Amino acid sequence: MLRYLSFLLVSGALQAPAQWAKLPLDSTVDRMGQLGNMLIVEGWAEQSSNTVYNELLFGLLRGGYLDRSLRERSRDATVERNSLGYDLGAHVLWVGKDSLFGMAGVLPMIRVGHRDVLGSRFTKDVFAVAFFGNAPYEGRTAFLGGAHMAMRYQSAGFGVASRDQRRYLRVDVVNGQSMSASLIPIADVTTGVDGRLIEADLNARYWNSDTAGSGLGGSNGLGMALSGRWSFNTMSGDMPVHIGVEVQDLGFIVWNDRSVRLSRDTLLSFEGLTVEDIFDLDGVLADGEQLLDTFGLRYTTGSFTTLLPYRLALNMDFTLGNGWYTGFTAQQVNLPGFAPQFTAFGAKRLANDRTLLGGELTAGGFGGIRLGARARHRFGERYWMHLGLSHLPAFVTGRTRGFGAQFGIATTF
Repeated sequence: MLRYLSFLLVSGALQAPAQWAKLPLDSTVDRMGQLGNMLIVEGWAEQSSNTVYNELLFGLLRGGYLDRSLRERSRDATVERNSLGYDLGAHVLWVGKDSLFGMAGVLPMIRVGHRDVLGSRFTKDVFAVAFFGNAPYEGRTAFLGGAHMAMRYQSAGFGVASRDQRRYLRVDVVNGQSMSASLIPIADVTTGVDGRLIEADLNARYWNSDTAGSGLGGSNGLGMALSGRWSFNTMSGDMPVHIGVEVQDLGFIVWNDRSVRLSRDTLLSFEGLTVEDIFDLDGVLADGEQLLDTFGLRYTTGSFTTLLPYRLALNMDFTLGNGWYTGFTAQQVNLPGFAPQFTAFGAKRLANDRTLLGGELTAGGFGGIRLGARARHRFGERYWMHLGLSHLPAFVTGRTRGFGAQFGIATTF
């Protein structure tokens, strides 16, 4: 008899790797019957921000006109350090029977996944200029610094897990589909009275993968990644405690030689155009090539390497008895704007011995405080389903920040 779920069920495969909050292992709900193969399929969609309201993001997704009051509500909520990001993905995981190559207690695993992420940090002036223009900054300076990284990639890998399902190690080959990133320490733009003068102090760097063939199924880079988990059980008085440390997607992508880069550190000044003869504009109007030369905005083409948006996490689960659990997770993600994120959770096994329900409170990451809920249910002896909602108020009103959902199914055979 298999006493535990496959490790990834225990630590989060049915519990949104996008969020890392989880329901703990429950030996009653999660009993598996006879030892066999396991197949897990799941997907997730997460978005959060510490200042931008969901109503504005939904309006952007729908397209069309965004009324001024809607834009003003998010603008009035911005602070000096603003962040926004999302994580979309799906994967299929197979965990095989014991044992691999005759090694007792070692289980093979194969995983194929897709991930699309964005992380950004920006000043309040960036938001104001983007949605209201620079007219309100007449005679003033707008501070437009920040950073962002967007990346879409697929991975396929092979790994091993221990018999107790608490530890695993996996190596992935990564296909880089597309990426763009910027780092802008300084972007100070001064608008003169009546708009007669615009000056900019700019220090910025920009990277972008080849835009040709960046659609689904395209490949613009290749890399490697390492994922793994180490954990142990201990006691706090009479209370069992499980402690785990995990890393996902610790690796890199080498983008091909058709990728582009731009680096600029300069002072720019625009004082308008002087036209002496409207019938002779050759020396007045600049074409695109002249503008690129004047402002030094020509890209450099060539290969470069970037780190993946890897995750580091620590979690502790406490078994309280009578089907009650509590614990917390701390995590950090390699994306601009992502602050250390902490999640506290509680869970209870229902009387039917097939369902585990939990609630969670999350702070940090790209957003503020979020209240979520999740459930895991066993159908018969060989099927499980998981559903998680990472911020319940977002499904009631757009005047909140952050939303997300995760769904997963698993079976043994």
